[in-house]
Amino acid sequence: MPAQVWKKPVDVGNRLDKLFQLTRDQLLEVVEAMVRAKADCTPNDPPGSRGWSAYKMGTRRLREITLVERGWEKDDADQIPGVINKSLGVRIVVANTDDGTGVEEDGRIPQNRSQKGAATDRVVQVNQLSFMKALDESVKVVPLKKTSEVPAGQIITWYVCTYGEGDEFRAEISCPKVIEDGYFADFYERIFLTYDDGGGGGEVVRRSSDGGDGPDFEIPVTRKKQ
Repeated sequence: MPAQVWKKPVDVGNRLDKLFQLTRDQLLEVVEAMVRAKADCTPNDPPGSRGWSAYKMGTRRLREITLVERGWEKDDADQIPGVINKSLGVRIVVANTDDGTGVEEDGRIPQNRSQKGAATDRVVQVNQLSFMKALDESVKVVPLKKTSEVPAGQIITWYVCTYGEGDEFRAEISCPKVIEDGYFADFYERIFLTYDDGGGGGEVVRRSSDGGDGPDFEIPVTRKKQ
């Protein structure tokens, strides 16, 4: 079964509220932190600095935003830093991903930039068990794509996938289903945080990192040229 993709703004907003009790704007602040961190690096930085800086600052901003909300806690289980909401049954972490991010095309999905290890394998295995249990409980009422309520005691892990190269940026929050050789190979759900309206120009998101007193930062979302 292909991943359920949510990309219309109203659907995205409703889904984010249902799953996480968070808004698209809040999660876009995490994306912005990652994009800014990459942009701050120069060719004189050590190899891998852009990816590590984005990961670090994205995790920091994710925690700054969620930990003031009800039910969210800092989580470092299996040495994968993120946040967790046990009452909602969800964990969120960040990931640098490739140009399959935020694109709905056959054969294209976001893949992590760096190879994941055994800890991420365990995360995905838990996702598989949790979704299958949710399906067992819900199949008599509504299809899985309409519900991802989590059985008691189960935690499902979602990734804020962020792609950025040059002036092109895309992001989604998605739940991985399969890991192959350390890389994402399939997803249960993908919720687009940026979107292309089909006009080719995409969307420009403007955010200020200092409460509105500083310069705006633009995140243009454009279609990848074939």
